[in-house]
Amino acid sequence: MRTHFLAIRPISLSFFLLFSMASFSQKQRQWSSGEILHQMKQLNVLGVVLYVAAHPDDENTRLIAYMARVRQYRTGYLAMTRGDGGQNLIGDEQGVELGLIRTQELLAARRVDGGEQFFTRAFDFGYSKRTEEALGLWEKEKVLSDAVWVIRRFQPDIIVARFPEDSRAGHGHHSGSAVIAHEAFFAAADPNRYPEQFQHGVKPWKAKRILWNTFSFGTTSTTSENQMKIEVGDYLPLLGKSIGEISAESRSQHRSQGFGSAATRGPATEYFVHVDGDKASVDPMDGINTSWDRIEGTAGISTMIDQLIASFNPSEPSASVPLLLQIRTRIQLIPNDYWKQQKSKEVDQLILMCAGLHLEALADKKQVRQGDTLKVGLTINNRSGFSVQLMSADLQGLTSSATGPLKQNVNWSHPFQLPIPLSLPVSQPYWLVNPMNTGHFNVTDQQLIGKAENDPALNVSVQLKLNESELRVAVPVRYRNVDPAIGEFFHPVTIVPRTVETGWMVRTIDYEHIPSLMHESKLPVVHLPPSLATTGKRIGYIVGAGDKVPGMIEQMGFEVVELGRTDITADKLKSFDAVVVGVRAYNVHEWLVEKYGVLMEYVRAGGNMVVQYNTNSFAGPLVKMTIGPKPFMISRGRITEEDADVRFVDPKDPVLHYPNTITSDDFKGWIQERGIYFADNFSADYRAVLSMHDKDESDLNGSLIVRNEGKGRFIYTGLVFFRQLPAGVPGAFRLFANLISNPNLPVNARK
Repeated sequence: MRTHFLAIRPISLSFFLLFSMASFSQKQRQWSSGEILHQMKQLNVLGVVLYVAAHPDDENTRLIAYMARVRQYRTGYLAMTRGDGGQNLIGDEQGVELGLIRTQELLAARRVDGGEQFFTRAFDFGYSKRTEEALGLWEKEKVLSDAVWVIRRFQPDIIVARFPEDSRAGHGHHSGSAVIAHEAFFAAADPNRYPEQFQHGVKPWKAKRILWNTFSFGTTSTTSENQMKIEVGDYLPLLGKSIGEISAESRSQHRSQGFGSAATRGPATEYFVHVDGDKASVDPMDGINTSWDRIEGTAGISTMIDQLIASFNPSEPSASVPLLLQIRTRIQLIPNDYWKQQKSKEVDQLILMCAGLHLEALADKKQVRQGDTLKVGLTINNRSGFSVQLMSADLQGLTSSATGPLKQNVNWSHPFQLPIPLSLPVSQPYWLVNPMNTGHFNVTDQQLIGKAENDPALNVSVQLKLNESELRVAVPVRYRNVDPAIGEFFHPVTIVPRTVETGWMVRTIDYEHIPSLMHESKLPVVHLPPSLATTGKRIGYIVGAGDKVPGMIEQMGFEVVELGRTDITADKLKSFDAVVVGVRAYNVHEWLVEKYGVLMEYVRAGGNMVVQYNTNSFAGPLVKMTIGPKPFMISRGRITEEDADVRFVDPKDPVLHYPNTITSDDFKGWIQERGIYFADNFSADYRAVLSMHDKDESDLNGSLIVRNEGKGRFIYTGLVFFRQLPAGVPGAFRLFANLISNPNLPVNARK
């Protein structure tokens, strides 16, 4: 069952501006003098690195931070997908909603490590064991064309792949990303490949080389001392941090994946294997000129920048503004449009920071309906006292009549009353506007492809004059929330429908570490199978990392009571016909170790306990406690093919017959996968109910194991009910009803 999205085509309301403020999803932050000087040095560096992998959190934040912060190259990360098919440790969002969260976590990571973020249209359909499956479902040509488009626009000197093209990658998406990177390396330089892109302002681009950044993950190591290697553990005095500290902070932004990392200090080594192009022997950027000399018509620019750096006064950054303005004027004369645009952007940012200019456009509401009015207050503060003239301020045709000099450290303010026309499109992530295909998003506007997120819906266009130079700044309109616990936090202003059509919902995703997100979608309708039978009335649910299973159990007619640490007592457990443990509960609740005894006593006394999947993956918290009445291991075993044949180990097993008779038809229509993190190394004390395998693999029997213990029953299942039930898969409801229906209840308790 696929969720469909309202087909509204987004438009950007940005004006033609020379410079745009920092990301609208965070507060504007003034750089320290150390950060300003660090960025000044970057003006003399003209190198570009593109890193390529499959998902959010695949990227090597240490290498990205090193390339962006130490070497000061323009560094980007191209992720094939937005991580839609992963698991969520912080909430119950799945699919595209999880992709929205992970997109913002990636953007937060890039703000820390200094990189830029890009995506293809590929959809993360879940774990894949085969490269061919990934490329097939993604429709390889579409994703390849996206990678070529990003390369032609970003113009990297080198491309670095995170994974190899073979099984060592450990995931079909991983190896698929390496295949795409390798082929795009050649295709981007070929004028006969995707020539339709040239009408949108790009040209063929040939990177110098493509490398594989080898790795050591868990028990898998692909590094070797005979590979090319570089030291990346540098300390940056101007920033007050080492690369190990920066990269850990960056990786820790991936909260939904549980990737919080400890900072490291001291030496660190990165390893590389040559893939194609000109071979490097000592450094990934061997033979690449990264100075201004690489471009014609730039004589004198590097000398001016050297003078800027040498004369910088950390106690008076504004004294550097006149020379920055001269550098800006000189850069505008160079014939190379790519570096003219990039270095002008860097200079404009430095001008604002050195001048201490603060520009802020705050709205009176986070969401505004079509046809309503939005109040926007523009505030400008010239904190340095450098002579700055306000020439104009414009919001969608509304113009401030007040102009003139901006006094030192005095807030200049102007209110706007902006009518929101009914014709203004609803805010919607651009990749969700059109109904998606199975393996990729349906984005038809070439200029949007590759972008991490939408442009701000509304900007105030401010024109300033510094000396004789004019600077136009786009100030995004945002809403500010002040929380007593965390302080101020900024959100983009979103346009919502005047009315919501029947069957549609506007879903807001709100977490402290990312801006609130909104998208409009069709309400999923879950129809319970008409033949569904259940027994019992009251279910206790121990919530884990977050899923929608409790709501699905309620739809089946049960009363669901969420159980916290203090609720799990012998007396309270007696009132439940079954106790269900949510996904990854043993990963996230260490206190469950102290509840083992009381839970087992509940089972032995006639209770029914169902534990959903947990993980022993190095990528998440490990299970450090016993789960069942007899030991078993949690493996990496999984079935990724959602239509894989399912065999009943014992067709007469009670789990397959009470209160519903389960047949092979109940495994039709499953989505994404069959199951993950199966039980393994379990003794004859448990019985395996199901057996299944992916293509060209042997059977796995740990998707559903059962043990009768005392008067009760214990079950562990890696079947992905947390996906199937919200998707309305009938057979999943029937089988799950069997798992939670206590066979010890009398027949008259059947509903």
